[in-house]
Amino acid sequence: MSSTEQQRVILVTGANKGIGFEVVKQLVQQPLIKSNDILLLGSRDAKRGQDALAQLGSPSNVHLLQLDTSSDESIAHATDEIKQKYGGQLDIIINNAGIVPKDKSIQAARETFATNYYGIKTLNENLIPLLRENGRVINVASRAGALTLHGVSKDLQQKYTSSTLTTEQLDRLVEDFISAVETNTVEKIGYTSELPLLPYGVSKAALIALTQIEARQWSNAKKVFVYAVCPGYCSTDINRHAQGSRPPELGAVSILHVVNTPPDELENGAFYQDGIRLPQIYADDDKVREAIERIKKLSLSM
Repeated sequence: MSSTEQQRVILVTGANKGIGFEVVKQLVQQPLIKSNDILLLGSRDAKRGQDALAQLGSPSNVHLLQLDTSSDESIAHATDEIKQKYGGQLDIIINNAGIVPKDKSIQAARETFATNYYGIKTLNENLIPLLRENGRVINVASRAGALTLHGVSKDLQQKYTSSTLTTEQLDRLVEDFISAVETNTVEKIGYTSELPLLPYGVSKAALIALTQIEARQWSNAKKVFVYAVCPGYCSTDINRHAQGSRPPELGAVSILHVVNTPPDELENGAFYQDGIRLPQIYADDDKVREAIERIKKLSLSM
């Protein structure tokens, strides 16, 4: 088999509905996808994953991978399955699975970070070593992360955006924030309590920072590219298909742009939406106010 015909293996997490489902659907329909490419539809719930496969018409090259990204045990099991069934090699990892806190409790904050930050970090630690040369990792983040960093102390801004930030240091930032949520002292350590859904925003800010760390780490170890992507404010179950949100198909297009664009046209570790590079910290006050109003509406609808 020539290199141009080499079978690719692509994993999409949280793919049984919403934006993740649209990503798989568009991948199936893309002319760039060859008939021998394998798409792994990651779903926490096996029954919902099977239903999603049926909705797609059960294409022969799409396979269900049961995967709960908040569970280390589930990640380990999925990693073993990829090794046993798919040759232990991947080409693209799309970390789409994500949640919004269901309330303001410390438990909801912990659950949000378990999926949006720790789960992605652990999954990447397990799966990036399986990526072939020129492999890609797409961490689905949100502009809420850049918005959140706009309102934190200068010291925190410098820490999250430091070009020498390590995973250990980032873990400590996350752990300090979760502790502050529990003790109701987020403002004391430099965050703003005015922002709705603050744990969600901080989890996405941490994910964008993690993306830069992973890009630095793996570009030297092996030729792998890591990007963060915002799909935009899309109509999904998370926001109860809120008015003014855009269709999930457009969110999938935003994600697939960094899947299909040649790496020399992108910056490794950068944050994108709709093919446009986004800042790690919002600087436009008008856009910040507009985004805060949108998040307030989202939090009221929950």
